[in-house]
Amino acid sequence: MTWTTSDMILIGAIGLLGGTLGGLLGLGGSVFIIPALTICFGANQHLYHAAALITNVFVAVAATLRHRGRGTIRRDVVPIAVTAGSIMAIVGVLISNLIPAKPLMAFFGAFLCYCTVAELIAISRRLPDHEESPDQRTPRWLAASIGGIGGVAAGLLGIGGGAIMVPLFRKVARLPVRQAVACSAATMIGACVIGAFAKNLTVHTLRDPAGELLSTEASLILAALLSPAAMLGGNLGALLVYRLPLALTRCVLAMLLGFAGVRMIISGLGN
Repeated sequence: MTWTTSDMILIGAIGLLGGTLGGLLGLGGSVFIIPALTICFGANQHLYHAAALITNVFVAVAATLRHRGRGTIRRDVVPIAVTAGSIMAIVGVLISNLIPAKPLMAFFGAFLCYCTVAELIAISRRLPDHEESPDQRTPRWLAASIGGIGGVAAGLLGIGGGAIMVPLFRKVARLPVRQAVACSAATMIGACVIGAFAKNLTVHTLRDPAGELLSTEASLILAALLSPAAMLGGNLGALLVYRLPLALTRCVLAMLLGFAGVRMIISGLGN
């Protein structure tokens, strides 16, 4: 697959915006990047999946470095969540490789619609944030469960897993929102590194919707176009976590994801 200069500029812009939203909301960025690529360049779920997992690593690293300086990364949570997430990311990749590209795209679209509804419900309820407590400890089994669920999602859909982990860290582990975002970003590093290796080592065995075999080279090129801008965006988004109210940003993102999700479902279920 070849990219024109205008294509490369557009891909960089997608990476920048996706990384910014990812860093701001504790996502990997690919929750926005994959549907944006699909809308702009057509369906190619497995290729975007493989490239997005690489890009997620850069977004997560940039965001985590910002959060580290703020002291919001929980040491009782992250090591266990990273370990479980990394293992389960391989499981997610192996499952994704068994699903043809178009049904996988429809499944991803359904996941985006779920994210939209969950975000809008959370915003409308205006629930108060949990208070920070220096004595609070999250049970190991709970941290491992949340990390494992995020890892499966990362490997299966090419996302960072934050769209699932942030709500779970907040509602189940009862972490304050900034700690939930920071722990999600840190967990994504391990899950996406392992998931990226697994997906890119096997992507040459998969086919695009037209039936053509994919290549690892195409995935690496796409990731190289996305990652620098996405890493810059992840750094910016993580900085904005501490400076902007999140409600408006979350509402805009939810609407974008809902639009993209419906588009992907229609395309994935079409002939």
